[in-house]
Amino acid sequence: MAGGILGTGVSGLSAAQFGLDTTGHNIANVNTKGYSRQRVETESTVGNAFRNTFLGNGTQLASISRTFNEFTYGEVLFNTSHFNFHETRYNNASRVDNLLADPDTGITATFEEMFDGINGVVEEPTLISARNVVISRAENTVKRFNTMYEELAVQHMGAINEEITTSVEEINGITQEIALLNTKIQVENATGSQGFPPNDLLDSRERLLKRLSELVQVDTIDLPDGSMNVTVGSGITLVTGAVSLPVSVIRNEYDTNRLEVGISVDKNTTQKSQITQNLSGGSLSSLFDTRDNMLLPAIRDLGKIAIGISDTFNRQQSMGRDLNGNEGDNLFRDVNDPQLVLNRTLNSTNNPAVSTFEVYIRNASQLTSDEYDMEYDGTNLNISDPSGTVIQSFNAADIATMGAGTALVVGDTGISLAIDTNNLAAGDSFKILPVNGGAAEIDKQLTDPKHIAAADNYFELASPTNPNNVVFELYEIQDTADANFPTPANVPPLPDPTLQVVLNAAGTQYDIQDSAGASLVGGFQNLPADQLIQGAGLSFRLNGTLAGGEVFTVTHADNTLIPNDNKRFGEGDNTNMLTMLSFQSAKTIDGGRNSFSESYADLVTDIGVKTKGTEISRDSFQTLLEGSEERLAGIQGVNLDEEAANLIQYQQSYSAAARIITVARETFQTLIQAAG
Repeated sequence: MAGGILGTGVSGLSAAQFGLDTTGHNIANVNTKGYSRQRVETESTVGNAFRNTFLGNGTQLASISRTFNEFTYGEVLFNTSHFNFHETRYNNASRVDNLLADPDTGITATFEEMFDGINGVVEEPTLISARNVVISRAENTVKRFNTMYEELAVQHMGAINEEITTSVEEINGITQEIALLNTKIQVENATGSQGFPPNDLLDSRERLLKRLSELVQVDTIDLPDGSMNVTVGSGITLVTGAVSLPVSVIRNEYDTNRLEVGISVDKNTTQKSQITQNLSGGSLSSLFDTRDNMLLPAIRDLGKIAIGISDTFNRQQSMGRDLNGNEGDNLFRDVNDPQLVLNRTLNSTNNPAVSTFEVYIRNASQLTSDEYDMEYDGTNLNISDPSGTVIQSFNAADIATMGAGTALVVGDTGISLAIDTNNLAAGDSFKILPVNGGAAEIDKQLTDPKHIAAADNYFELASPTNPNNVVFELYEIQDTADANFPTPANVPPLPDPTLQVVLNAAGTQYDIQDSAGASLVGGFQNLPADQLIQGAGLSFRLNGTLAGGEVFTVTHADNTLIPNDNKRFGEGDNTNMLTMLSFQSAKTIDGGRNSFSESYADLVTDIGVKTKGTEISRDSFQTLLEGSEERLAGIQGVNLDEEAANLIQYQQSYSAAARIITVARETFQTLIQAAG
């Protein structure tokens, strides 16, 4: 009996000691981030049989458990991931928003200044100083576009690329540590004392998961041996038991300046599969979202506006006369400069050989900020919009035509396409980027103020047969050296230098003829979808629904051979400059919906709305995160008042157990003395 009492006392003493040790451990980690409060779980030992009953044998340690709630912790991981996603997105969006909306860095002020300069020439067409102001203001506009491109496409994109690289490195470091902890937890669960859980190792692993969730959304699967599998995004496995699968930074298939995230399907291969689109949540996913859905669209929108300005003003310059009486030179760099047209397509790195294309800006008013996918199936060259819808398919005959140097119209995209180098193979894919580099490529070309074409051109347009009142406009003077250019010498019979644009009865084909009805373009040609007609060194645009059989005339009116029916060049004429001034409010871009300023305002508004929406989402998830962290802290956090009470409790239990041992010893000594 005495031995039973002694054993019971010792077990109570041991239990109290465990309680004191655990309480001290809790107090020591009161400020340790991610620490889960531990508590001693005891149970009574199996009693000894005595006659027809059992005598109690004291207590024993059942476990040292963590006060942890899996559901609440899952909430913390989820909210952490989404808060960091929106926080990162907001920081980047704010930077873009501030750049575009700031009057000192935005485009709006330079637009106004350039048109103020144009107005000065309208008022004084012969004043050289006023013309110099236009050239200077045009140069300022160019510099502003160039600077904004540099800031967005180089500086900001570079910063995002650096963050992507750093984030990937950190993810790999975290997953390696989780895999090592999985190994340790496996060992402890298999060999640890009485199979008690390795609580501190579990806390360490959960702290790592919390950090990982800041970078990317995390999901876990607990395994029977205590280890876990870790997946991110839409099921991409990064940790399986004791093995971590590293991710890596790879180059975009088309644009090597864009970084992506890749992973090896097999650790024994160097082949990487891109998983960027499979990621979600966290700051890393936010970087890609910001880049692809905010930064790059903003760059493309700026490029679209820059190309629109260059093309619109250059075309109008061509349709006026300068102080020397000649057609005006380009104010800005030609949007179809030979080098620029070659820069608008990218080959996939998977193509066996490089094919090069020439992408021409055909109608700047139709341009959008879209990129287009192009694939060759072995027979047809198919072009798709961002939604995947095929908008243009070129057959073998078309491809041959493009390979011969003739650019074919690509739907209503505002571009046309020719092949410069044909190495096409079945399965080849390409990206068409009509406007991506527009803000970087815009440049001032005109330097001589006398070459500003302020005066009217010498063409008169008429519509002798036009039942539907289709608008017939001169779009551009392309080549005055063309043998069929409408001059008295080129267009018989003299003295009537007139061209006729004639539509067939169905309104599907056109012909350009001289006044005698002879074709100047080899007979009737198919009418392009955008109704933009080119021939005889000129370009015309039809706006409206054709009835068929229309006839339009173009007359060179500066003709001394026709009395009382000619235009005389006048230095003080400001007619063409008035047209340029109208571009301040004219709907010349975005399919005729916006002026240049309005298009830029749409861009600024779009970025501003996205920034504000992201701020609201960030604040919402911050509140949710704080709430879930507070609930988790209430469950697993150390309460010093509670631990102080536990100290007293375990101290008293220790003293009581010690007293049991003392009593047992005294009883045993008494029995010995009585027996002696």
